[in-house]
Amino acid sequence: MPTFIYKAKRGPEKVESGEVSAISQDEALVKIEAMGLSPITIVEKEGSSVPVATGTAAAGTAKARARGAGAPHSEIPTDRASGFSSGFARIGTKHIDAFTWQLASLIKASVPMLKALSLISQQTESRALKAVVDDLYNQIKNGRTLSDGMRKYPHLFNNLYLSMIKSGEQGGVLHEVLYKIAEYREKEQVVLRKIQAALAYPAVMVVVGAGTVFIMLTFFMPKFIGIFKTMKQTLPVPTMVLIGISNFMSANWLWILIAFLLVLVVFGRVKSSSRKKFLLDLVKLHIPFINKFVRNAEIAKLARTLGLLLKSGLSIHDSLSLATDTLDNEALRNQLRRVSDDIVQQGATLSSSLARVKVFPTFALNMIAVGEESGKLEESLSGIANAYEKEVEQTISVMTSLLEPLLILVIGGVVGFIVFALLLPIFNIGTMSR
Repeated sequence: MPTFIYKAKRGPEKVESGEVSAISQDEALVKIEAMGLSPITIVEKEGSSVPVATGTAAAGTAKARARGAGAPHSEIPTDRASGFSSGFARIGTKHIDAFTWQLASLIKASVPMLKALSLISQQTESRALKAVVDDLYNQIKNGRTLSDGMRKYPHLFNNLYLSMIKSGEQGGVLHEVLYKIAEYREKEQVVLRKIQAALAYPAVMVVVGAGTVFIMLTFFMPKFIGIFKTMKQTLPVPTMVLIGISNFMSANWLWILIAFLLVLVVFGRVKSSSRKKFLLDLVKLHIPFINKFVRNAEIAKLARTLGLLLKSGLSIHDSLSLATDTLDNEALRNQLRRVSDDIVQQGATLSSSLARVKVFPTFALNMIAVGEESGKLEESLSGIANAYEKEVEQTISVMTSLLEPLLILVIGGVVGFIVFALLLPIFNIGTMSR
């Protein structure tokens, strides 16, 4: 078998030399990259030098690199990659999920990182994601780690994602960590889709019902008022109320729409970690029935994330800090940050610290305490997540079954009142004529 002498980079500056046995130059290139090196030149021991392209190589050299390592043909400069905000909007959650699954499968199959990224770049249908993957390829080729490369894209890879990738790199179990991330994101999306599906029908009913009532009172009702004015009788109270509402809405309908749009803008653009978000989340925790649903959903998410991070080898303090940041409710997040401080400053256990802030119910606290005593905290957290995810699903089912008939009654009652108020004067005329 031929022997090849190589010169390769390990990191941005360090250059190493050595020998590798391979059937061909292509196989030698793959073996060198599998060692975490970026080849500069490969020379057969009794042959000619075959240069391997770097980031500034000529076109012919790039062709050799593409043939040997399957490298992406498109490269984006660092400043362009960091400013690729327009591409973020086109990269959806499903693209990141697919990227995670593909990378995990390729690395598990012992495919070198650069080769894996190259294959994903060639197969992805999203041009925006392709540019990001190409940039990751270039960064790793220049000696950076995958987690460092992903740090440039916080809109795509959050702190949880990055911390787990880093722990996988340090522990040499990157493919296992990637599988865990993919499974976690998939479960998260399943719960989110269930909530969206449960709220979709009621939301459509509210929009259609409110729009119908608004159009009736604003544009159709004024045409009936002329008929009522010709009646030489005192109109019933319901009819007078309806006429008053209709007159107000027909005179101010444009301002009503503007006010409605302003409310949507104000409450629809609530920034994370803002005072407004904190107050809204605090209100959610004090509304009957809603507070239980929100709390259970957040507990399930925290337990699932915390267990996943602990399995990845992170400390309790780091895991809790990262898991807390994934919560949607800002008020709960603030309470749980104290727990992380207690663990570091006072050396308290997780169960005792959680008991002080009164976020977790007794059942969850007992399971955490048992897990700490038995050394199986990850399993206990997984059991808590499963239990509360089932409870959230049951709550969604109950909410859906109650909300739909309730909305039908409310909207039907409003429409019925309008019809009743319109017909009541006519009934009175029939009564007076007898």
